[in-house]
Amino acid sequence: MKIELIPVIEVSNYDEDLEMPSGSSLEFPDEWENYNISANLKTGFSESFKAYFKSSSFYRISEISDADLLKIIYREIEIQQTEENRGIDDLVCSMDGGYILKINDVDTYFPQCCGRLKHITEWEDLVSDEGNHCFYTGHPSPKVKIQEHKIIFDFLHSMPQESYAYPVSEDQIEVDKESLRTAIENVKKELEHFAEQLIRINKKENLNIPEIDKILIYGIDY
Repeated sequence: MKIELIPVIEVSNYDEDLEMPSGSSLEFPDEWENYNISANLKTGFSESFKAYFKSSSFYRISEISDADLLKIIYREIEIQQTEENRGIDDLVCSMDGGYILKINDVDTYFPQCCGRLKHITEWEDLVSDEGNHCFYTGHPSPKVKIQEHKIIFDFLHSMPQESYAYPVSEDQIEVDKESLRTAIENVKKELEHFAEQLIRINKKENLNIPEIDKILIYGIDY
């Protein structure tokens, strides 16, 4: 069994001057893809800023240019402002997104509402002998059962009982524990490269955000 975890951040742009498709991205993937590209360009993102798959708002962290990531950083500062409007001091949250579970080259399970990059710790917990295995990567999240050599994701008994934003093709998925462990080790290397990119941009642009990598990947409570 080939297992991969694809780290993505979620970026959504909307423009009132652009006509939005009349249905969901699952119903009209081409229309939403065109809309997203146009909205991204109008917002100032580059032509190379491409979603991980057609019509989605997920972007693989290893495929984001420095220029586009800088725009995302500025957006995070703006989005996370509190009533005190403290600028970079209000930057405390991990980026929206998470990890796509890819099994035998097929994208199978996607980040859900409130999913964040910091949820890598939830995946690590699944393969840890000392973990509590209360798997939460946004809502809904599947119920998990840990066995000696495999992990079972139960999508019928999710917490809470909600529909998945990207439908799961099976009610239950089994993955090999060691294969998942390897996937986690690999994705952590990608996170390390992303952290280096954040640090480099922070220094080059004189953003002066202390521990920008730890905050935007793991959140202030890392």
